[in-house]
Amino acid sequence: CLEYYYMKTKDKILHQGLSLFNESGVDQVSALEISQSLGISYGNLTYHFRRKDEIVLALYTQMQEELDASMANLVEHLFAETYYLKLVNEQFEIVWKYRFIYLNINSLMNQFKSIRQAEKSYLLTRKKILNKAKILLIKEGYLHPEVGENYQRVIQNLNIVLTAWIIDAKLFSDGSITEKITSYATLFYSIALTHATNKGHKRYQQLIDHVAVIDKAIGV
Repeated sequence: CLEYYYMKTKDKILHQGLSLFNESGVDQVSALEISQSLGISYGNLTYHFRRKDEIVLALYTQMQEELDASMANLVEHLFAETYYLKLVNEQFEIVWKYRFIYLNINSLMNQFKSIRQAEKSYLLTRKKILNKAKILLIKEGYLHPEVGENYQRVIQNLNIVLTAWIIDAKLFSDGSITEKITSYATLFYSIALTHATNKGHKRYQQLIDHVAVIDKAIGV
């Protein structure tokens, strides 16, 4: 495409590396293969990235920046009608875009201290966001009051879905990317609604129906 044509070499390397890592896995792709698939010399690639590890870290950083921006949007528009539902789906879309990372997250965390630290930090951020959401929803009557640690278990399960869904999707889920994301986003909400009141369930259904109407109108 035209956008790819005007990319700088460094960005083309990242673009191609992401494509090959997603297709074959990190361990099965070498820096030399990336350069060959781009039609550039290995020396040209190493001018920008000395080792394959640097490409992996650069892609992880890109993913984190996109997730951070999406999460910041989520906080700013917390429960702002249907926009909130779209932003949650966006989190799933970003993870799918960089799916090789969470398909190999254990080995990557063991290999890269920076990734291990970033993942721990991002987990704490997600917990804060979900706790904020919980407090607001209880206040508005959409969730039942907190009893013991019932919501902490829900939040833990939501965090697991947000990162681990990609492995399940890769191994067991058929269908298009859109269908996969919709399926796991629905799972996310089914967990989130564990302690929902009747008002909460009705409100969620209203939002889902509204999204369906909008999608139909724009031909999605």
